[in-house]
This record gives sequence, structure tokens and C-alpha cells, in this order.
Amino acid sequence: MTILQTLGIASCLGGPMRLCGYAAELLRDDLVRQPLLNGSLRLQWHIVHPDTRGSKDDRLYRLNQQASQFTRYWTETRRPFLVIGGDHSCAMGTWPGVLKALPETEELGLIWIDAHMDAHTFETSPSGNIHGMPVSALLGKADARLSALYPANRYIKPENLIQIGIRSYEQEEYALLQEAGVRIIFADQITHLAQTLQAAIEQLSQTCLMIGISLDLDFIDPIDAPGVETPAPGGFRAAELMAALRSVNHHAKLCGLEISEYNPENDPDNKTLDLIKAIIEAFYADNRPNKSLGSSRSGINGISVPK
Repeated sequence: MTILQTLGIASCLGGPMRLCGYAAELLRDDLVRQPLLNGSLRLQWHIVHPDTRGSKDDRLYRLNQQASQFTRYWTETRRPFLVIGGDHSCAMGTWPGVLKALPETEELGLIWIDAHMDAHTFETSPSGNIHGMPVSALLGKADARLSALYPANRYIKPENLIQIGIRSYEQEEYALLQEAGVRIIFADQITHLAQTLQAAIEQLSQTCLMIGISLDLDFIDPIDAPGVETPAPGGFRAAELMAALRSVNHHAKLCGLEISEYNPENDPDNKTLDLIKAIIEAFYADNRPNKSLGSSRSGINGISVPK
């Protein structure tokens, strides 16, 4: 049996909804009734909750700090991990922990699979919701208020962050990423998702000791994943995503997978909850068809220039 260290971040402090904070506990309880892979893969759960002291910003900082302690320890001990977040601000806890575990001379690569860029700051955000800001914090491009929520003094270099599947964004966050030099692969540029993901990992492997994947469930088309916080039409089908994850799973430099933005209120039939389980199996199963990166073709068609 494979035991996978799993962190549930039971919070929606960074978003407009409150039910996404139940994602980890709902998944944990569901797996009691129906284990993954007939019991050959077991999740070892650790769940953190925000405390009630101080302002929302204070609580979110402490939650990020607590989450980062788990991923730092697992990275230091070379244990692959899974994070089940609430809203996507959880990335400000997950990946700073990995960064703190790495030697100063080594780099973390991050693949951000999402319909959105999540690169606003408080100064540019039209909503003020922090789940639309974690990328700017991870890059060290945050304003003062957002920087105060970030529990580390190390950041991901722009050349070590690749966004995949973007199809909904504001010009202000695109400008921040463009100026920083982040590679953005828009949804309409992708002709073969598996090849795109393989090429991204191959690129980051050249400069990074470890690579993480952060998945927002709204990357998937609402037909397959209705239970998300901010659905965006025109996404990728679930089967294509799982095929892409299978094509890279257990790559030597992959340290962990983060899944966020599940909203059970929009998922009355548990369709998206069941999909989360299938995604975990696709990424962590041993019965994968291909252990290598395979073709280095990018799977990207043409160039998309935002208006």
C-alpha cells in the first residue's frame, strides 16, 4: 500500500464563498466509504483550520504559515504530498513551504493549471478577493498588504512559473505577468494537453530541483466539473486532464499536487468530488502507461495575443 501525505486546508478566507472550506473533510469522509484504487493508495490526512483571532488578514497569514510547515517538512524528507485546498489562496501556504525547504542555490518550478491568472494585487483586484492574488505573491510582486500574508522570504522566479489553460483574466494581472516574464499558455493555444504538460515539466527540469503542480478545478469544463467557485466555460474535458497527469506522474522532480476551489454547493450529485478522486488516482497511481516524459513537442498551436 502507498501512503500519501495529504494536507487539507479547510478555509475560504481568500474567496467570496464559505463552503469550499469543507472540501478536504468531504473528500476524507467520502474516501472512508470508497477508498482509492481498491485500497492500494491511502491518504494520510492532516487538516488545518483558520483560527478566530484578529483580522481576516491575520488569520490567513497564520493559516498560510501553518500549511507551509507541513509542505516544508515533507519536502525536506522527500515525501511526495497532496494538498486539498479551499480557495486558491492556499497556494500562499503550500509553495512557500517547499521554497523554505530548498537549499538557497536550488529553485522550485511551479505549473499553474487554471482558467484564471490569479495575479492581481489589492491595488488592481476588482473584487478584493485574495484567491485572485496568490501568483503575484509567489512571484514577489505583491503590494504591501498582500506581502504581509506571505509566510516566507523566498519567491518563485518568473522563468520558473508556467501557467497553462488560461481563458479568463483582467488586463492588470496580464500586465504584471508579462512584465515579469512569466510564460502563459492560453487555452486556445493548446492542441494536446499531455504534450503541453510534458514540455512544461521538461523545460522546468533544466533549472529546478523540484516541480509542483497547482490545479484549480475551474480549469476543467463545467460540464465535467460543475462544483467550482468561479466556473468558466470552454475548459478542458476531465479525461484529457487525467491523461495528461498520467503521462507525467511520478516524474522524479515532481514534489506535490495542489487541488483547489471545490464548491460543494454547486455539486449536488458529487460529480466534481468524484472527479477529484479520479484526478488523485491519475496523478499518484502506479499503473501509468508511460513513466517517461515522452515527446518534447509542445502541443501548442500558434500564438494567442490578449486584447
